[in-house]
Amino acid sequence: MLPTTVTQFKDLFTGDQLTVYIVLSIMNAILLFFASMKFILVLQQCGYRGKRYFKWLSNKDTPYMSRLMLLCLLAFLFFCVLNICFAPLANKIMGIDVGQSAISYLGFVSYIIFALLYISTESSVNAKVPLKKTKRLVRLCVTYFIFLASISFGIIVLLNYLAFVIGDEVVALLRFSLMCVTPILTPYILFLAYGFNEPLETIIRRYYIRRAVNKLNTSNVIKIGITGSFAKTSVKEILKTILSQKYRVLATPESYNTPLGIAITAKQLDSTHDVFIAEMGARSRGDIKEITQMVKPQYGVLTGVNNQHLESFGSIDVTKDTKYELFENLPQGGVGFFATDNANALELMGRFNGEKYATGLKNEDNFVTATDVKMDAKGMSFTLVFGGEKSVKCSTVLLGRHSVRNICLASAVAYKIGLTPKEIAMGINRIQSIEHRLELMPNNKKIVLIDDSYNSNVDGIDAAMEVLDSFKGRKIVLTPGLVELGKVENVVNMEFGKTLAQHADIVIIIGNHNAVMLINGLIEGGMPRENIKFAKSLNKGNALLNEIVLEGDVVLFENDLPDNYN
Repeated sequence: MLPTTVTQFKDLFTGDQLTVYIVLSIMNAILLFFASMKFILVLQQCGYRGKRYFKWLSNKDTPYMSRLMLLCLLAFLFFCVLNICFAPLANKIMGIDVGQSAISYLGFVSYIIFALLYISTESSVNAKVPLKKTKRLVRLCVTYFIFLASISFGIIVLLNYLAFVIGDEVVALLRFSLMCVTPILTPYILFLAYGFNEPLETIIRRYYIRRAVNKLNTSNVIKIGITGSFAKTSVKEILKTILSQKYRVLATPESYNTPLGIAITAKQLDSTHDVFIAEMGARSRGDIKEITQMVKPQYGVLTGVNNQHLESFGSIDVTKDTKYELFENLPQGGVGFFATDNANALELMGRFNGEKYATGLKNEDNFVTATDVKMDAKGMSFTLVFGGEKSVKCSTVLLGRHSVRNICLASAVAYKIGLTPKEIAMGINRIQSIEHRLELMPNNKKIVLIDDSYNSNVDGIDAAMEVLDSFKGRKIVLTPGLVELGKVENVVNMEFGKTLAQHADIVIIIGNHNAVMLINGLIEGGMPRENIKFAKSLNKGNALLNEIVLEGDVVLFENDLPDNYN
């Protein structure tokens, strides 16, 4: 029956009971928080974009929801079993009201055990890209924990009240068993916490961007913007190294290519810097425009445009228009540099009416080109030609003709800024291997190990195959295929399989995401079925590789999907 007086209702929540409820709520929040680390990681890797997060969450290939459901089911069943089995014994021996005694909390033991097992299992799987401890992440985690504790407390109070209303002893005994289903709510509670924080994050983001704009506008540094579907980071690192021969350069680190990432980098700008290089990324129309208007670069650089991130842009025309926003928004007198070996970049160069320069290997009339390109296991040598007149011999540890194209593009910018061909050549000689981009990795197994695991694209595949062909020995490729290609993803991975069949001897496919299309392409390309291997994860792929690799083999890691594809 319903409580009829205020006193009767208050008796449900004495001081001791309230303390127990608070302790249970905090304990549950701690368990749920650590059980949902994967969801926090994916939300961060999705750029804190709800649409991408929920797309991953609703994907039938995402196993984490089913694992949470299994955790909830096992914890619930064992909770009920423990309470039902021990309650009669307690009633018989101690003669107590089991529904309101400590016995009703006994089932939490099973819940805690299963939750800890789940957390331990998930934490043993290494993230492809570790969680980045940023101030935004800390704010999100604090809000998320408060939400978890508050919702847990609300559920506990509600269950206790309903058990009183119903008045059944069995219901009272098992009332807290429903707490075992709370793990399934964590992905959605996390998003609620994200939504709650978003207005504050927008204010903070605008503050940092506004401060960065003021600093960039009042600085006398030479500003360079680099965009493209691929090779942005490579060209940025190459250009930074070359320009460092003469200038003090500040460049956005790693793939910090969003307005906030650039704003954070601009905080380091001081009077000793001569050049600021901003890598400009985009997921939708208008992104490059926003960054360009923020940085106001005097020099714009386009590495090339392809169907990478077609899933986000929707069409190649939208992709091209978005990348061209850099050149549309250059200040008056701005200069454009285009890697014209890429057809789309050549097309966009034709649109640009300002001062512009073409670079690449296909056309000898390019402003900067390279001749006599030679490659071996130690790197490459070539002759760099400027304006069809000046030339200089260069060497680099980088691999692949695509690296020479990137060097041509960066060298054109450096030359126009004021470096001599000799200074540029010295800078090229100092370039280090760029992490995860056709990087030769040392090992003690006397094999050639090539790390090209940074998210790949169709142009990168051709470069990787060229490098693979330059080595002698049996070729083994580990790959999960290509992603973010929208409707053409299946076709592209089918063609990728055919290409691999012509260049590799053994292929180990990682994960289910593109497995079917890759296998079909490999078979159609003529690779024997016994040479096509499959592994559910990169760890298992590495274990399989260790079983089959021999001295003298050449191993290529081609692409490594981020955690939101695993």
